[in-house]
Amino acid sequence: RIARVAGGSLLGDMDHEAMARGLVTTAGTVSHTGVAGLTLGGGFGRVGRRFGLALDNVRGVEIVTGQGEILRANAEENPELYWGVRGGGGNFGIVTSFDFQLHPMQRQVIGGTLLFPLNEARQVMRFWSEYEGVAPDELYLSCVMVTAPGRAIPGVGFQICYSGPAREADAILAKIRSAGTPTLDGVRAIDYVALQRSGDSDEPRAIGSYTKTGFVSEIRPQLIDAIVDGLESHPDRMTTVGFQHCGGAITRVAPDATAFPHRTIHAAGLLLVDWPVEIDPTPHIDWLRAYWDTVEPHTDGFYTNDVVDETQAMVDANYLGNFPRLLALKNRYDPTNLLRLNANIIPTV
Repeated sequence: RIARVAGGSLLGDMDHEAMARGLVTTAGTVSHTGVAGLTLGGGFGRVGRRFGLALDNVRGVEIVTGQGEILRANAEENPELYWGVRGGGGNFGIVTSFDFQLHPMQRQVIGGTLLFPLNEARQVMRFWSEYEGVAPDELYLSCVMVTAPGRAIPGVGFQICYSGPAREADAILAKIRSAGTPTLDGVRAIDYVALQRSGDSDEPRAIGSYTKTGFVSEIRPQLIDAIVDGLESHPDRMTTVGFQHCGGAITRVAPDATAFPHRTIHAAGLLLVDWPVEIDPTPHIDWLRAYWDTVEPHTDGFYTNDVVDETQAMVDANYLGNFPRLLALKNRYDPTNLLRLNANIIPTV
C-alpha cells in the first residue's frame, strides 16, 4: 500500500492509479494540480479529514537539495530533512520522488454541490458552524459562496464528499439539506476519481485573479457577519468565498510532528476575486483587500501554498514554533537561497 510518485506528476494520475487498486490517499480537489507543490506545503483534500493531509501520508522522498546533493529522506535516512519537507515547501530542494501511504476505500462515494440562495447565507453558515466540528471524519463539507453575474449560479452552499458507510448517508444528507432551501442539488453517488475531476473545467483561464487565505480554528458569529455583510456583487468580477473543511485526522497530529504546525484548524478560508484580463484590475484588488481586512482578524495563520504578497515577517511567523528547525535546515541544504520563489525561509549563514 505504498505509491511511488515521480516529481511532475498530477493528482488525477495518482488518484486514477491508486483507486484502480481500491486504494486512496489525500490529493487535493483539482486533478491537474501538481503532486509535489501541493504536498510539500500541506495538501488538503476530500478525504483529508479521514486520512490526514497529503504530507501526513508521505513515507519518504528523493530530493535534489539546493546544493545539488541527491538524498533519500524518511524516518531512518536524513530524518530531520524528512520532517522539514513535510510543510517547509520547496525551500530545501526539488523532490523528484515521493512514497505515499495508501488506504483502502470503496470507489463509489456520495458527492457534489448543494446550493442555497444567497439571502440564506447567514443561516446556512450558522448551520455549518454548528455541524462541521461534529461531522464524521468520512464527511468533507466545504462551505462556499459565489457571486458571478452572468458566469455562474450565485449562491451559498457546500461541496460534499462522503466516503463512510452507505447506510448512514441518507440521514447525513437530510441534515445538510435542512440548512436552507436548496436551489441546486447535484449530490449523488459518484466514482471518487470522477468527483476529483469534477471541478477541473471550473478553473478558468485568461482571467486576472487575486486571493487571500487564512486558517480558521472556530467559525464564530463575528466571522459569519464579516463574510455575509461584506460580500457584494459586481458586474465585472466573480467573487468566491470558500472554507475548505479540515479537522478530523488533520488535528490528531502534533504541531511539531511535521513542519506543518497548523493542527487546530477547522477550515482553510479563501477569498478570491477574478475579472476579465483586459480590464483594469485595481478596483477589484482594492475591494478584496478591504473585504479581507474585515475577515482577517478572525483567522489564525495562512496556507503557505497560497502566498501572494505577505511580508517576510508574516511568512516567518506563520511557521510558528517550527521556524527555528526550518531555518537550520535551510542553512544546511540551501544556504545560498537558490530556492526562493516560495513561502521563503531566508538562510542566515
